[in-house]
Amino acid sequence: MTPTPTSTPTAILGFIAQGDPLASFLFNLGRALLILLVALILAQSAKRWIVRLLTRSRRININVASLVGNLVQIGIVALGIINLLIAFGVDLASLVTVLGVAGLAISLSMQDLLRNVVAGIYVLLEQPFKIGDRITVKDVTGVVQGIELRTTLLHTDDGLRVVVPNSTVLNEIVTNRSVSNQQKTSVKVRVAMSDMVDMQKTSDEIVSLLENLEDVSKTPAPAVAVEGTFGGVVRLRVDFWFTTGGKAAAAAQVVDALRARWPEANMTMMA
Repeated sequence: MTPTPTSTPTAILGFIAQGDPLASFLFNLGRALLILLVALILAQSAKRWIVRLLTRSRRININVASLVGNLVQIGIVALGIINLLIAFGVDLASLVTVLGVAGLAISLSMQDLLRNVVAGIYVLLEQPFKIGDRITVKDVTGVVQGIELRTTLLHTDDGLRVVVPNSTVLNEIVTNRSVSNQQKTSVKVRVAMSDMVDMQKTSDEIVSLLENLEDVSKTPAPAVAVEGTFGGVVRLRVDFWFTTGGKAAAAAQVVDALRARWPEANMTMMA
């Protein structure tokens, strides 16, 4: 009785390897893509798991946890790419040589990218600010949503998401507004000179009005500056401080108080 031939995974793989070159290439391509997909999924999952694990400890800052998570993610993706190349039959010794030469070429051609990565590592380790802080960098103010290896993500008051290269963060002056939890804004006031008895007395009166408002900070104290006069109208700039997140309430109280005192005044709230 003649035995019936059976198909096994080993036999199938052997047939593909010895058969049509196109079939062999497609098989290696599919295997390589599967390796890359698994590596990307594992890298992202590992990053999230490590960040979540490290942030449970109060001794480890979230910035450092993000740095470790990013490095693990890069390491897993790199291993996946190496296995992908091996799946195509690339010799490991030759691969190391090629990677060395390619690394030198890449480092020369991607200096800006590497500069941002190095700056990102510095920001994460030095911790001039952390996720959740409100900062100003190069005329952009917002809450830090994330610190990646290449960029820092800010969420502005206008609801915009601003991506700032870490090299910019490293080289520009950064103001961390969350340290004092105080912010400043201004309102421009145009008052007819006929409504003002004395410039100094008017300034003192405005400061006194603002100091009695609930949502306006007492320290630093409000300030009034005369910007000029034109056509019988005095232009004043009224500066005042408020607690982070309380701009709308403070601005409304200031405008209402000034309008109650000078109903005919023209007012413009500064951004």
